[in-house]
Amino acid sequence: MSYKWRGALNPTGSLIINARDYDKNYSQFTQVINGGMDRDNIPINSITHEMFENYSVGQTGIVSNINCEDDYTTYQDTNFAGGVNNPRGNTIRGLKYENNPVFQGDFWFQIGTTLNMPCEEGMATIRFHINSFVPKYYHYYIFNTTNRVAFKWRQFKIEVDGVEVSRTAAIFPTFHTTQIHCDVPISKGSHEFKIYCRVPGLINDTSNQVILQYWGGQLSVHNRSR
Repeated sequence: MSYKWRGALNPTGSLIINARDYDKNYSQFTQVINGGMDRDNIPINSITHEMFENYSVGQTGIVSNINCEDDYTTYQDTNFAGGVNNPRGNTIRGLKYENNPVFQGDFWFQIGTTLNMPCEEGMATIRFHINSFVPKYYHYYIFNTTNRVAFKWRQFKIEVDGVEVSRTAAIFPTFHTTQIHCDVPISKGSHEFKIYCRVPGLINDTSNQVILQYWGGQLSVHNRSR
């Protein structure tokens, strides 16, 4: 039995220490030592990026095979894809203007499926990569006309629960491999991770023209928590 003051000859209930109150302080202290630190009590810069990568735990969600459509089922370009007027031309297949999901262009449309992932409070490490092809029609003219077709590009972005967290600049090379890597603070609960793409608006173009093809894409999310 422990007393609040030494030398008490006739201790009463108010002088006796409750063992549970005594143990509670030690319990709280050991919880902090054993990993109970959170964003309110963790020292600034006490964890380096290398420690975070090597020792954090969590779960991973992946969306693989983010492709436009199979080459033999997508729309075929009829402006520059071989035929009588251009028998040496290569066949170009992909997404066209005035067709789903591009339509008139100059707006964001989702590619791939939504990754719904339950998370613990911590960090969401998001990685995305994809291959894409955009024909450089600004070098060409529509056959049998003097109409030149507009310059082309594409962009990609990542959204978490409808909020943009990362975006590429406009990408102009004909063939390109795009990679995005970002870390986003995340709360406990279920979250949605989506990939979007955008192409320029329909200018001096026709609905017969392929604007974009993409393949080999993958989205991965690692929920790192304490």
